Amino acid sequence: MARKPKKEKAKDEPVEEPQAAGTAAEAEAPRFPLFYKAPRPIEAGRHSSIGMKDEIDVGFAANANAIPLNVVEFAIAARHYPVVFSNTEPFLPVAITGLRTGVNAFVDPEGKNWARGAYVPAYVRRYPFILMENAEQQQFILCVDEDSGFLEEGGARPLFDGDGKPTEVTNQAMEFCRAYHAQYEATQKFVSELNERGLLTDNSTEIRLADDRKIQMQGYKVIDREKFEALSDEVFLDWRRKNWLPIAYAHMVSLSNWPAVLQRAADKAAEGQDAG
Repeated sequence: MARKPKKEKAKDEPVEEPQAAGTAAEAEAPRFPLFYKAPRPIEAGRHSSIGMKDEIDVGFAANANAIPLNVVEFAIAARHYPVVFSNTEPFLPVAITGLRTGVNAFVDPEGKNWARGAYVPAYVRRYPFILMENAEQQQFILCVDEDSGFLEEGGARPLFDGDGKPTEVTNQAMEFCRAYHAQYEATQKFVSELNERGLLTDNSTEIRLADDRKIQMQGYKVIDREKFEALSDEVFLDWRRKNWLPIAYAHMVSLSNWPAVLQRAADKAAEGQDAG
């Protein structure tokens, strides 16, 4: 799509895996964003004979118990996951998908499918594509993770046609990534407002297991409801104009979903035993 930049920098998401309930917040940040191992600019010269495989699974997300979210997703994600904010700057929102580090309760034991009926975050659906910024040229370049396992020589869905022009697969990926980036910027503005008004606070949740054992989920932030309700009428009106009130309320409602994640984890464990 563009010539290879001298320096690439991911700009539409945090460069470290979001830390949330049960994750290792002290872990050293990876070089690339969550899931991405070797993102490279899509170029006709390099990828002329490369295509996407016909069957794409979600095994790459099987070890992620927190998935980045944009605010446009809050309303639907709040039906299935606790939506919280990571406890490291810039405190971006994530959907909690598991109660144990390294285990996504919404990916089946085979690592192929997302839980039926559950919303799949855009961050997952975007993979293996991503927009990256060439800081020197001040432009965004469509990249693909060459280590995703989804690409192959002569793949069923080529990235370029015989004339070296982007195919529908590549054009749709670019469109999706552009939309995602715009939504990410909107998310940054909302989180920045929360920060400036001191509305984010550390939180923890105690969950009782079926055998009466208790586990404490911590290492994430939520909107402080008392401070939120104390906002002035002027701020509330401003948030209503910006359509931020539904976002805040969706987040608060989502915090009742911890038991649902626990149930999903139990269901996954049972599915694994049946498969065995």
